[in-house]
Amino acid sequence: MHHHNLALAMSFRPDITVDSPAGESVLVVECKVVRDARSTDAAAVRRNPIVHGQVPIGAFFLLALPTTFLMWNPGADITAASAFTASAESVLKDYLGAIVDREGGPREESLELAITSWLADLVDGLRKPVDSSDADSMLVASGVYDRIKGGYVRTGLDP
Repeated sequence: MHHHNLALAMSFRPDITVDSPAGESVLVVECKVVRDARSTDAAAVRRNPIVHGQVPIGAFFLLALPTTFLMWNPGADITAASAFTASAESVLKDYLGAIVDREGGPREESLELAITSWLADLVDGLRKPVDSSDADSMLVASGVYDRIKGGYVRTGLDP
């Protein structure tokens, strides 16, 4: 029984968390590889971590799919649709290259790696947001980018 609970608790760690320089969690990212984004009940994917207290109060929630990024404002209602939507293409092309076009698209590990690299580069100032990137523009428009600059990116593997 004890083991079961531990496994459950572990499975709800966010894939990626981005903190401000002051150490507050600004963005929580969940990566999911699904063939058809339209068939994903995006709100339901967000519900689990929120119900289990895995999304810090005040943090945006980003659901990263192979084609689309969906982002919710902090504290958005549990049934709410995402406030922001962006194409994943610019980020995945920049960080994964040809894998994106492979039949079946990127594996979950690749998707997570690409998004971790993208966010880390933005945080560290190695990447400047570009207008032609839908995903960059979403982070700028939402105010996330200004809050994470100079901050930290943590993955689910970090302690």
